[in-house]
Amino acid sequence: MSKAFLLLAGVFALLFCSGRLMAADSDQPQGRACISILDSGSSAKEEPFKPSATAARPGSTVRAHVDASDKCVVLLAALTKDGKLANGWRPQFSEVAAEFEEVQLPKDPVTWEWSGTKAPFDLFVLFLPPSSKEVEEARKLVAAMQAPKVDERLLAMQVNKLRELIGRITSEKEKVNQAPITEPELGGVFRGGADATFPWRQFAQSIDFADDRPGVLILSSEGAAKDSPAP
Repeated sequence: MSKAFLLLAGVFALLFCSGRLMAADSDQPQGRACISILDSGSSAKEEPFKPSATAARPGSTVRAHVDASDKCVVLLAALTKDGKLANGWRPQFSEVAAEFEEVQLPKDPVTWEWSGTKAPFDLFVLFLPPSSKEVEEARKLVAAMQAPKVDERLLAMQVNKLRELIGRITSEKEKVNQAPITEPELGGVFRGGADATFPWRQFAQSIDFADDRPGVLILSSEGAAKDSPAP
């Protein structure tokens, strides 16, 4: 048997195995997210949110459009570098149905008003499988943080617990699929109407997750995702 034939057979085997691995990876559940900014008023202009470049707009709000291929839960939180809630935005927690059924966050009556970047922050979108041990802790903690009037000391303790929770999830690099949300090069301004819908999936970023491997997307106000919060 010639050396050329053996080499060709080896290349074919390598390609076959690689193809199987790629197929297996593509079969992983997938979550998608697009962070947008919506202007108030009759124009209802909505576009992808670029915190490093988006100036303050009176009455504008930030929202997240989320969906997933498989049933999961999503935790949405924005934290400053010193571990506080960015812009006072309360974290959000929601179940996400399978088959890419859209969820918008934050949920009414909560709003995330945008008045410009007051301090550098990271916005985390965490896709957790329903079986994750962190799900119930996240659910209870986020629910407790929704009260419109809360003692500042209590809120600070809750924020610390939230930071620790996200830190635990994201610090185990071998057990988490993590990626930065890249800001789109071109603006995608969309002017809404009575029956119009912002085409958020055109700007969405996806991440794989699994029963033992959460998926995490991070949008940094400085234009590139930094380190995860320390647990």
